[in-house]
Amino acid sequence: MRSRIPAVARKETLHVMRDWRTLAMAFALPMAMILLFGYGISFDIRDVKLAVADEDCTSLSRELVQSFSSSGYFKITATPTNAAELNAVLESNRAQVALAIPEGFARELEAGRGQTIQLLVDGAESNTANIASSYVEAIVNQFNTELILELMQRRGVRNQAVPPMAAQVRVWFNPLVDSATTIVPGLIAVIIIMISSMLTSLTIVREREQGSLESLFATPVRRHEVVIGKMLPYLAIVMIDCLVAAGVGVAVFNVPFNGSLTLFVLTSLVFTFAGLSIGMMASVVSSNQLLANQIVILTTMLPSLLISGFMFPLESTPRWIQMLSYVVPARYFVEICRGIMLKAQPWTELAGPTLLLLLVGLFFFSQAMLRFKKKL
Repeated sequence: MRSRIPAVARKETLHVMRDWRTLAMAFALPMAMILLFGYGISFDIRDVKLAVADEDCTSLSRELVQSFSSSGYFKITATPTNAAELNAVLESNRAQVALAIPEGFARELEAGRGQTIQLLVDGAESNTANIASSYVEAIVNQFNTELILELMQRRGVRNQAVPPMAAQVRVWFNPLVDSATTIVPGLIAVIIIMISSMLTSLTIVREREQGSLESLFATPVRRHEVVIGKMLPYLAIVMIDCLVAAGVGVAVFNVPFNGSLTLFVLTSLVFTFAGLSIGMMASVVSSNQLLANQIVILTTMLPSLLISGFMFPLESTPRWIQMLSYVVPARYFVEICRGIMLKAQPWTELAGPTLLLLLVGLFFFSQAMLRFKKKL
């Protein structure tokens, strides 16, 4: 028996070509999203506002302050005359970190007796506070090391007497620790799952609202031919979106693409199938387009942003959230994208998440098929 899938796919393609709103959502929206999110989301923290109360006013205390201001992470925004004023500076949001250098700072250090400086960090924004604290710790450690070596040199102690252990940290796959390199591969997954599900979420329910579904039911076309035929044009569109989004990530945000393009295309096909299936299921069970869109947003956008590993590591979430994330397709494709683009992982390393992604896609596709009845 001849399949009617190509005929249904051709009909859906003609409909897409005649609807400029669908075309805009299919091609313009993904590009706008990747540019907006790519430039708008950053985990890098620069120019943290720093208040300095230097009660010592010596060349050594100024060197310490200079080590903060020249690091690129801190910007001095307030210089109160004594440490007692730092609390007021933090409360007025004129600074996020406050440094208090006590009187006698240089004298005590040069005498080898050690000295304590006070650092206050505004914890109202916990993420900024944690990152700023790590910057402070690194700067102080570097200052201490240089000071010890200088004091030893003054006293005629050779540098070779210093224990030779030193940590040399090398960051692989993202040597510059650039936020865009981390964000863009995950962003591709979030955008593609949203676009693919939104496109198919309007197919069945739109024809139901316009009354054209009755004429389709009057034909001998079977329900699986309707579902598959309507998904095929969007599969091609979303695959183009996926490749263009990856190209924008490489060309605009300088994200490396170290892995296999063929493997990326094949895994993208599986991911797109899962996204289209979610949208098709929403379209089948909804009575109007608004409801279908709301279902898609709730089932794809929020989970993909929050529990896919895109923005937050899943390991830090409660156990039940981790279990829930197994039905979120973006969870697998975020891992796959980063594995291919950054780590150049072979297919053997990605076969597991790809298989799970396929199972999730088949689950939603089977639900769409079961719930689509050829009757009004």
